[in-house]
Amino acid sequence: MFKSRYLIICVLALSLFAQAFGADVSTYVHQLVQESDAARLAALEKNVLEMGPSAEELVDALKNAPLSPASGTGIVRRKNLCIDGIERPYYLYIPTQYDHQTMTPLLVYLHGGVSREELASDVEEFIEELPFTELAEQRGYILLVPLGQYGATWWDSVGIANVLQQIRNTKQEFNIDDDRVYMTGFSDGGSGSFLFAMCCPSYFAGFLPLNGHPGVGSEVGEIQTYFVNLYNRPVYVINTTDDRLYPAAEIFSMMELGHQAQANVMYRIYAGIEHSFDYADEEMPLMHTFMMTHPRSLPASIQWETAYPDAGCDWLAVNEIQEQEEPAGWHEDHNMELTDDRVMFGFYPDYTYEGDGALVDRIAGDSTLCGLIGVQAGDVITALDGSTIKDLDELNGYKQGKQCGDSITLTIKRGDEELTLRGAFPGPFTYSLFTRGKPSAQIRGYYSGNTFSFETSRVASFTVYIHPDMVRLDQPVTVRVNGKTVYNELVEASPVYVLENYLKHRDRARLFVNKLPIICSE
Repeated sequence: MFKSRYLIICVLALSLFAQAFGADVSTYVHQLVQESDAARLAALEKNVLEMGPSAEELVDALKNAPLSPASGTGIVRRKNLCIDGIERPYYLYIPTQYDHQTMTPLLVYLHGGVSREELASDVEEFIEELPFTELAEQRGYILLVPLGQYGATWWDSVGIANVLQQIRNTKQEFNIDDDRVYMTGFSDGGSGSFLFAMCCPSYFAGFLPLNGHPGVGSEVGEIQTYFVNLYNRPVYVINTTDDRLYPAAEIFSMMELGHQAQANVMYRIYAGIEHSFDYADEEMPLMHTFMMTHPRSLPASIQWETAYPDAGCDWLAVNEIQEQEEPAGWHEDHNMELTDDRVMFGFYPDYTYEGDGALVDRIAGDSTLCGLIGVQAGDVITALDGSTIKDLDELNGYKQGKQCGDSITLTIKRGDEELTLRGAFPGPFTYSLFTRGKPSAQIRGYYSGNTFSFETSRVASFTVYIHPDMVRLDQPVTVRVNGKTVYNELVEASPVYVLENYLKHRDRARLFVNKLPIICSE
């Protein structure tokens, strides 16, 4: 408490000193942009607003606030305090040509194998060998590599918030081009990229899921997601024909469904490749071109569907959902039933285990083979059908030629005891591509001139965020909902809102000057 008070006193004293010698708004904004201490940030925010800047002056100061030079280049390690109270590390790659005076693209890479308990121990070696690191060095990107683990995956609240906060942290430290932030990832990272594209696209200019599955985050994270939301961002998807987890032919039918929902998807397939990034050499230049030709902009139209209040994209958010209402006739659920006939053991391995066999870290579910026959966390699988296995590769190779329903005998070591467990691989089961349960609301709208026009389904209220590049603030702004005018007034540019919105998102390219809460008429 004493330290916080001391910091506030110091900042206020510095502010009074600066005012006495002619400091302007930009002086405090410069400090505010890179400040992370909550007490000092609050004092700086107060000082800025007490100087009475106009919204235009504040926007200009935020956009032009200089950032400090990088303390080093190459691989650097940072930490973030997550919403569960745990401090987790993440990594950045800073190219040698980084210039703090030049806006730099940011590429977020989500790794695979996100459900393991412990963080990987060889992260720096992994980053050194990652093709995107070479791209970052050659093309001048900053590469952000979050670390996922059980309890902070790409599809739970902790992990999602962790990734977004890391982006905000990086923007405080480095001169990031807010309109050139991209996300990619392989396997679980590709599936996570799909989830971010459908749930929180506003931070990003585009997404590049590699060997992923659009429904994994929805199914495993129990999050309702919608292909409609891919209308708002370009998504560059790659799968391979021989991928046993997510074969291209299976994902193709999902992409076709996405196109029916007007998803902005480009789908590429590589033949003869399994679940690997062996196509990297050919694909990296094409992915770079995709990113450089798809910067983020303020879109003239948005389509958004959600089952959760206060969710949205860019300049639009749905705040309340009328769950009891029937959906509008055009409100279609673009979902599909899938059949899973993969042969799977149903456990998460401990990848750090170096002994013979495969160490079980966690069971994937009660209905899996391991769940049904009684395999437990901590067991070491040493043999299958009487044949000794040395490692995970041999265990996975055993599945070749096996089918659902085939019997199997597992030999396991549990402590000092050796046990034999018998059962059969579970049969095929059907499931929905995207998890459902709660009624969703959908809204689609556009702006033209100073008029916003919307069609809504199950939307009780929503918010329109106002940016000076979207409308003329010297003329009334009109909002029409389902053919009826519900708002027609001048909108004042608010410096308080400019600063509030900036501090929430750390986005200097999207400095909204006010917001319009809209209640839909019955």
